[in-house]
Amino acid sequence: MLRIRFTLEDLARTRVALLGPLAETQLSLRMLQRREEKVLFDGWRRRTRPRVPPDARQLAAFVASPQGWMVDLFTLLGPVSSIEEGRERLLSAPRAQLRAELSPDARLDRLRPSWLSHPGAGDGAVVERLANGLADYHAASVAPYWDRIHQHLSAHAHLVGKLMAAHGVGAALESLAPYLRWKPPVLELPDYRPWQGPDDYGYHLGGRGMVLAPSLFCGPVPQLFAPATDAEALLIYPAPRDPATIRSIWSPPRPAASHKALAVLLGTTRAAILATLVDSYTTTDLARRLSISPSSASQHTGVLRQAGLVSTTRHRNTVHHAITPQGRTLLDGTSATP
Repeated sequence: MLRIRFTLEDLARTRVALLGPLAETQLSLRMLQRREEKVLFDGWRRRTRPRVPPDARQLAAFVASPQGWMVDLFTLLGPVSSIEEGRERLLSAPRAQLRAELSPDARLDRLRPSWLSHPGAGDGAVVERLANGLADYHAASVAPYWDRIHQHLSAHAHLVGKLMAAHGVGAALESLAPYLRWKPPVLELPDYRPWQGPDDYGYHLGGRGMVLAPSLFCGPVPQLFAPATDAEALLIYPAPRDPATIRSIWSPPRPAASHKALAVLLGTTRAAILATLVDSYTTTDLARRLSISPSSASQHTGVLRQAGLVSTTRHRNTVHHAITPQGRTLLDGTSATP
């Protein structure tokens, strides 16, 4: 277990952010090599494995070891909005820091591709091959689904941000159970196992604060990354991944329909709920906005959630709803139809 201790200054400096497509690409490399969460990811694994480029195959076990080690490109490069930006950040990263990150432990030398040799780990040609290998793998594994993945992560980050603004950082941390347990002033990661060192240990943020980064491919155990500088620590954690939502990410787009057809398909109230949940709402606020009873709003959002069109996040006795990527695709299709 990992116990992360917060001070008041840490709480004030804690925020939620999206890391972008390069981080998801690296995390997906590890998910590709593991067997966990079969119901959610085995279909993606079967489709992706035959398409992995040779350099990415060689990189996989080193930059994203299934045993737990990961090269920390996350804090080194920071959030990126596109894979092209990630590639440019990697090419321009400080060579000394990159070389240190790519040479972490002699035990990993057996996993290192021959072209990513220790002495040349920071050389321009080697870094370019590393960047190109990750970009090519992204095109095969993440790019086909990126718009939906980004929508899903954005919707979740928006919900967490609203909780943080309305009820404080503690409420946001509580909402991330069961992966995390908030016992003020300590955040517990029950299943966390470090690459090296004792299985049960503590980490003090020391006033630096923390960035909370939701991820689709993180796996069931959050991952902590501490930069060498005084910047915030980074905690990557699994975004909500109920089967209906994940199916909506992997499934092909549905054909566009008119708003009238959408109402026929879903029912007038459910169609209105789907359109309203472009912004997240609690059950009570949604009911008030649409002039329906809270029980009716709860029933309709339950049906939409089972269909993979709406996702739900619970904080104590309050339930927040937001549209999923599949729901947004369906809704956007209706908006584009004359």
